[in-house]
Parts: sequence; structure tokens; C-alpha cells
Amino acid sequence: MEDIVRETGVSRYGIYGTFGNKRELFEQALEEYAEGMGKRSFLRLLEPDASLDHIRTIFAERVADMSCCDESKGCLFIHTAMELAPQDEELRGVLQKFMKRMGKAFAVGLESAKARGEVRPDLEVKAAGELLTSTMFGLVVLGRTGFSRDVLDGIVESTLASFR
Repeated sequence: MEDIVRETGVSRYGIYGTFGNKRELFEQALEEYAEGMGKRSFLRLLEPDASLDHIRTIFAERVADMSCCDESKGCLFIHTAMELAPQDEELRGVLQKFMKRMGKAFAVGLESAKARGEVRPDLEVKAAGELLTSTMFGLVVLGRTGFSRDVLDGIVESTLASFR
């Protein structure tokens, strides 16, 4: 809380008055984080001309983020899933909601790619969307532990190749 007060210049009273307690503030931060990721990267998958290249671009952007030299390679969702969600049903719900939305967006993009003949006709897009979601989060963990960009890119290409 001290970091938030220092960074925003807003008093504790002002923060609590606006957001409620620490728990409510954290849940709102998770929702905002999820919304930012979705708007930034995944909206293009909902467009009628979405393709496998759109999916590849989303992964390329995330891998680039994970492979940068900054110390902030972590992901609020991964940290929350590992540290807090096992004991907190509400937080698990927030995380699952986000991951389901991500899986659905991938599935919509894959359905478009399927219609374009970019993936095999028998591809079960819902399951493939869930696979892409789990791959995305797995890449975050691998990136955080220092795997090279080449390794992460290879995982993405292997995963996408399995859809053709």
C-alpha cells in the first residue's frame, strides 16, 4: 500500500475511499490488468479476417515482452495463480474468467483461420483455444525463469504447426 501511496500521491484514505479495502483494490487491479491485456492483443482475433498470423503476432508480442532486459518479466496473473489462488476461491474465479475469455478469443480466431484453410478442417477450435491459453501462460513462466527467446519462439511455432 505504501508503494501505491508513494507512486500516486494519493493518501491511504483517498485510495480506500475510492476502491474499498486492500482486497477490493487488488481484485480491481486484476480486472484492469485482464482488461488491458484483452483490449491490447486479443480484440484483433474477433475481427472477421482473423488469421493464424494474428495469433502468431499476439504470441510474438508477449514473447518480446518476456524476453526484454527489464526486470519486470513477471505476470500479475501467474503470481496471483501461484501464490494466492490456491487458498482463495474468489481470486481463482477472477483468473478463470480471464483465461476462459482468452481461450474463447483464440477459438474465434482459429475458427476464422479454419474457414480460410489455414488450419486443418478437423481442428477442435475450443480445445485448441484452451491449448493456446495454457501455452501463453506456460511461456510466461519459462520466460521468467530465463529461457531464451529462441526457445520460446520455437514453442510457439511447434504449437501452431500442430494445428495445420
